[in-house]
Amino acid sequence: MNKKTIGVAGIYILIMLPLLLLTYGANWNPSNISYDLDGETLVIKEGLGEEEVVEVNVQDRMNELLQFTLAVSVENKQWKTDVLVIGILLPFILFAIVPERRPFKKNLSFKWYMTSILAILVLYAAYSVPAHVTQIAEVHQYVDHLLE
Repeated sequence: MNKKTIGVAGIYILIMLPLLLLTYGANWNPSNISYDLDGETLVIKEGLGEEEVVEVNVQDRMNELLQFTLAVSVENKQWKTDVLVIGILLPFILFAIVPERRPFKKNLSFKWYMTSILAILVLYAAYSVPAHVTQIAEVHQYVDHLLE
Protein backbone atom coordinates (compact mmCIF):
# COMPACT_ATOMS: atom_id res chain seq x y z
CA MET A 1 0.00 0.00 0.00
CA ASN A 2 1.26 3.43 -0.85
CA LYS A 3 0.86 6.66 1.12
CA LYS A 4 -2.21 7.80 -0.83
CA THR A 5 -4.07 4.57 -0.14
CA ILE A 6 -3.18 4.75 3.55
CA GLY A 7 -4.31 8.39 3.58
CA VAL A 8 -7.65 7.46 2.01
CA ALA A 9 -8.13 4.69 4.56
CA GLY A 10 -7.26 7.14 7.36
CA ILE A 11 -9.76 9.71 6.10
CA TYR A 12 -12.42 7.00 5.85
CA ILE A 13 -11.76 5.94 9.44
CA LEU A 14 -11.79 9.56 10.66
CA ILE A 15 -15.21 10.10 9.09
CA MET A 16 -16.87 6.75 9.78
CA LEU A 17 -15.66 6.10 13.32
CA PRO A 18 -17.40 9.15 14.84
CA LEU A 19 -20.53 8.45 12.78
CA LEU A 20 -20.66 4.85 13.97
CA LEU A 21 -19.92 5.79 17.58
CA LEU A 22 -22.64 8.45 17.57
CA THR A 23 -25.18 6.24 15.85
CA TYR A 24 -24.64 2.93 17.59
CA GLY A 25 -22.68 3.84 20.72
CA ALA A 26 -24.63 6.93 21.79
CA ASN A 27 -27.89 5.92 20.05
CA TRP A 28 -28.05 9.37 18.45
CA ASN A 29 -30.25 10.38 15.53
CA PRO A 30 -30.87 13.75 13.84
CA SER A 31 -34.05 14.35 15.86
CA ASN A 32 -31.81 14.50 18.95
CA ILE A 33 -34.56 12.74 20.93
CA SER A 34 -34.40 9.37 22.63
CA TYR A 35 -36.48 7.74 25.30
CA ASP A 36 -36.64 5.10 27.99
CA LEU A 37 -39.87 3.35 28.86
CA ASP A 38 -40.12 1.94 32.35
CA GLY A 39 -43.54 0.48 33.02
CA GLU A 40 -45.98 3.36 32.74
CA THR A 41 -43.33 6.10 32.81
CA LEU A 42 -41.79 7.47 29.64
CA VAL A 43 -38.54 9.39 30.08
CA ILE A 44 -37.84 11.64 27.10
CA LYS A 45 -34.17 12.49 26.66
CA GLU A 46 -32.53 15.07 24.45
CA GLY A 47 -29.01 15.48 23.15
CA LEU A 48 -25.87 13.41 23.16
CA GLY A 49 -25.60 13.43 26.92
CA GLU A 50 -29.21 12.30 27.01
CA GLU A 51 -30.25 14.97 29.46
CA GLU A 52 -33.67 14.09 30.81
CA VAL A 53 -36.27 16.48 29.45
CA VAL A 54 -39.32 15.15 31.25
CA GLU A 55 -40.98 12.10 32.70
CA VAL A 56 -44.48 11.42 31.44
CA ASN A 57 -47.02 9.00 32.88
CA VAL A 58 -48.41 7.23 29.83
CA GLN A 59 -50.87 4.90 31.50
CA ASP A 60 -53.89 6.44 29.77
CA ARG A 61 -52.04 7.70 26.70
CA MET A 62 -50.96 4.52 24.93
CA ASN A 63 -52.00 5.79 21.49
CA GLU A 64 -49.77 8.86 21.81
CA LEU A 65 -46.95 6.73 23.23
CA LEU A 66 -47.10 4.33 20.28
CA GLN A 67 -47.11 7.19 17.77
CA PHE A 68 -44.11 8.78 19.49
CA THR A 69 -42.08 5.57 19.71
CA LEU A 70 -42.90 4.73 16.08
CA ALA A 71 -41.77 8.18 14.91
CA VAL A 72 -38.47 7.86 16.82
CA SER A 73 -37.95 4.33 15.49
CA VAL A 74 -38.54 5.43 11.89
CA GLU A 75 -36.06 8.31 12.33
CA ASN A 76 -33.49 5.92 13.87
CA LYS A 77 -33.93 3.51 10.97
CA GLN A 78 -33.56 6.26 8.37
CA TRP A 79 -30.41 7.58 10.07
CA LYS A 80 -28.86 4.11 10.27
CA THR A 81 -29.61 3.63 6.57
CA ASP A 82 -27.90 6.97 5.87
CA VAL A 83 -24.81 5.91 7.80
CA LEU A 84 -24.71 2.69 5.78
CA VAL A 85 -25.01 4.59 2.49
CA ILE A 86 -22.28 7.01 3.58
CA GLY A 87 -20.08 4.04 4.46
CA ILE A 88 -20.64 2.55 1.01
CA LEU A 89 -20.31 5.73 -1.10
CA LEU A 90 -17.45 7.37 0.79
CA PRO A 91 -14.74 5.00 -0.51
CA PHE A 92 -15.85 5.65 -4.10
CA ILE A 93 -15.51 9.39 -3.51
CA LEU A 94 -12.21 9.09 -1.65
CA PHE A 95 -10.61 6.76 -4.20
CA ALA A 96 -11.29 9.34 -6.91
CA ILE A 97 -8.18 11.13 -5.60
CA VAL A 98 -6.05 8.01 -6.08
CA PRO A 99 -6.25 7.38 -9.85
CA GLU A 100 -4.40 4.05 -9.79
CA ARG A 101 -6.86 2.67 -7.17
CA ARG A 102 -10.04 4.15 -8.63
CA PRO A 103 -12.75 1.51 -9.21
CA PHE A 104 -13.98 1.05 -12.78
CA LYS A 105 -11.02 3.03 -14.20
CA LYS A 106 -10.85 0.72 -17.23
CA ASN A 107 -14.56 1.11 -17.97
CA LEU A 108 -15.28 4.74 -17.06
CA SER A 109 -13.40 7.94 -17.62
CA PHE A 110 -12.78 10.10 -14.56
CA LYS A 111 -15.54 12.54 -15.56
CA TRP A 112 -18.11 9.78 -15.98
CA TYR A 113 -16.99 8.12 -12.76
CA MET A 114 -17.39 11.33 -10.74
CA THR A 115 -20.65 12.19 -12.49
CA SER A 116 -22.07 8.75 -11.64
CA ILE A 117 -20.99 8.87 -8.00
CA LEU A 118 -22.21 12.44 -7.51
CA ALA A 119 -25.52 11.63 -9.23
CA ILE A 120 -26.08 8.72 -6.86
CA LEU A 121 -25.17 10.95 -3.91
CA VAL A 122 -27.51 13.76 -5.02
CA LEU A 123 -30.39 11.35 -5.70
CA TYR A 124 -30.00 9.72 -2.31
CA ALA A 125 -29.79 13.11 -0.58
CA ALA A 126 -32.93 14.22 -2.42
CA TYR A 127 -34.69 11.20 -0.94
CA SER A 128 -33.13 11.27 2.53
CA VAL A 129 -33.17 14.94 3.54
CA PRO A 130 -36.93 15.47 3.07
CA ALA A 131 -37.58 12.20 4.91
CA HIS A 132 -35.49 13.43 7.85
CA VAL A 133 -37.18 16.83 7.89
CA THR A 134 -40.61 15.20 7.96
CA GLN A 135 -39.66 12.65 10.62
CA ILE A 136 -37.95 15.19 12.87
CA ALA A 137 -41.00 17.45 12.74
CA GLU A 138 -43.19 14.46 13.55
CA VAL A 139 -41.03 13.39 16.51
CA HIS A 140 -41.11 16.90 17.99
CA GLN A 141 -44.85 17.15 17.39
CA TYR A 142 -45.43 13.92 19.36
CA VAL A 143 -43.13 15.14 22.13
CA ASP A 144 -45.23 18.30 22.37
CA HIS A 145 -48.43 16.19 22.52
CA LEU A 146 -47.00 14.03 25.28
CA LEU A 147 -45.97 17.10 27.28
CA GLU A 148 -49.47 18.60 27.20
